[in-house]
Amino acid sequence: MVKAGRPQGGPKGQTGQANELAAFLRDLTRDFTVRDLAERYKISKTSWGEYRSGNKTIHLHLLKRLVDDLVRDPRSHTVRWEQAQRLHAQATAALQPPAQPQPTGGGVTPLEAAAQASETMEGAERLVHMLLGVIAGLQMNAPHPTPVDPTVHQTSPDPGTAGDQAADWLREAHQRLHQVRDIHTTLSHVRDQAETAAPQTTPDPEDALSSRDEGTSLPARGTQASRPTAILLSDARTALAEQYSAVRLLTARSVGGDTAIVATTHPADVPAPPPREPGTASPSHSPRRRILTVVAATFTLIAVASGAAVVTTLNLTDAKHPRTEQAKQPPPAISSPTSFSPSISPPSSPSPSTTTSPPPRTSSSPHARNTVGTTGPESFLGTWEGEYDVPGEQLATLRRLVIRKGTDGTRTADILTSSTHALCRSTATLTASGTRLVLAPHPISSTPDSQCSTTDPLTLSHRSDSAITVETDGTTYTLRRTAPAAQTIPAIFLGTWEAQDGADATSLVRVTIRQGAPGRARAEFAWDGDVHHCRGFSVLVSIDQNLRFGPETVTSSEPENFCTRTPTRVMSRPLGSTMQVEIAPADSERPRSLTFTRTD
Repeated sequence: MVKAGRPQGGPKGQTGQANELAAFLRDLTRDFTVRDLAERYKISKTSWGEYRSGNKTIHLHLLKRLVDDLVRDPRSHTVRWEQAQRLHAQATAALQPPAQPQPTGGGVTPLEAAAQASETMEGAERLVHMLLGVIAGLQMNAPHPTPVDPTVHQTSPDPGTAGDQAADWLREAHQRLHQVRDIHTTLSHVRDQAETAAPQTTPDPEDALSSRDEGTSLPARGTQASRPTAILLSDARTALAEQYSAVRLLTARSVGGDTAIVATTHPADVPAPPPREPGTASPSHSPRRRILTVVAATFTLIAVASGAAVVTTLNLTDAKHPRTEQAKQPPPAISSPTSFSPSISPPSSPSPSTTTSPPPRTSSSPHARNTVGTTGPESFLGTWEGEYDVPGEQLATLRRLVIRKGTDGTRTADILTSSTHALCRSTATLTASGTRLVLAPHPISSTPDSQCSTTDPLTLSHRSDSAITVETDGTTYTLRRTAPAAQTIPAIFLGTWEAQDGADATSLVRVTIRQGAPGRARAEFAWDGDVHHCRGFSVLVSIDQNLRFGPETVTSSEPENFCTRTPTRVMSRPLGSTMQVEIAPADSERPRSLTFTRTD
């Protein structure tokens, strides 16, 4: 019996091929509402609506599950699965952007660069969506090891087993995901810098003509062309085109599909490859032994951007261990002294301490003599907070200092230090007292692990009744006494909030905030998308008009190792039922801002 549901309009895909795939999917799932599908396959109703309308391409591993579940007759199953593979290959091929020739003339203006970067970023985002599906498909179809009977002699497994091959494909998919995200990040910087450099108003054509006739005008701000930027954008498009071809093959392999269907399905403007010479191996049969042209294009992009005449390739023969370090490098800067050129800041340090400090020293100040057995002045007791800048950090470092009564040689203070990528907890021993206090910190925990080092002693002196000056490691900053109200979270923040992930349109983010004090209270996060489910928490650092939470600790990741730590975030005081959350920039990126809506 066909179940009733809200009628869905006609296909809305960007291409005819996307609409054909959507029509096939509608027919296949005609007995189910989007609510039924969401409950059965644990994917949101919104995603199912987009799949069936053609707005988004369904992952092939999910399409295979549908055919396996809903087509029981073996002969019909074979026909429907072949049809599904062909329609999916055509739909993904149609998404591949058209090839564009290498620029031969001048450069691009800021306005042109911003438009081209935005358009190319859309292609990168589609590739990320495809690769997430590939990774999920490979992990779900990974063979499980057979239990070993110790009483039976076991022969050595074949080195070329299906499990090894699937593991190689999974590593390749992760590498490509890192590469595509690198390209997307670089394009984001090009777009942002171009928009900054672009003129705010369009010049009057008559004024421009008059100025040209006089021959005395200088180029208007933001109108000069940059050839290095044009080459960078062209190389990005080339790299993504290469990625599309490889990812489409990986998509078929992730479900044990027919790669021949993909190999013979090409974008409209991409000619089929010439026939191979007799005796040559098909590249699809030896993915680990071929050279990744896309990586060459990616590194060429970086080389051009930095002015280096270098072309780098990566041989997958050595891909037993993926080179993930490459994905963590900051995007390159583009230097062009006479024309528009995006510039990118150096990466930030993940630790609040920029250097490893020597063992604690005893201050030689006459006002801070070590008087063992004495107690620090009560005027220092209480909670102090403040921010200061650390070179290389885009977010101000926050330090929270809680001082208790105690004698010299005892641990009398707790310290929280929050930077962009780390949260460090320390206790501190009182080593000297008088008109000044000297505290020697001792790290006790680090988020993430091994990011916090022992710092120099902190020398504290009063600026006023409500402020103290801290001197340490060549840095001086001010902390201010916090009010008692800063020890508990205002009720307006408490509860569960939900937002759309700005970096992934298929992902929904939920955060639950419960009552507690800085250093103990947590915000619990859930990130759910088409193929990923991430869980984690962040520790509360500070309460003011806003809440500041440290970097996220990931507690579960599906697929395994997919979910990554989110940097420090600041939650603005809610206005009605909405709350702005700003996520600290990663490396040289700009901060991300999400708008959450209360759900409880």
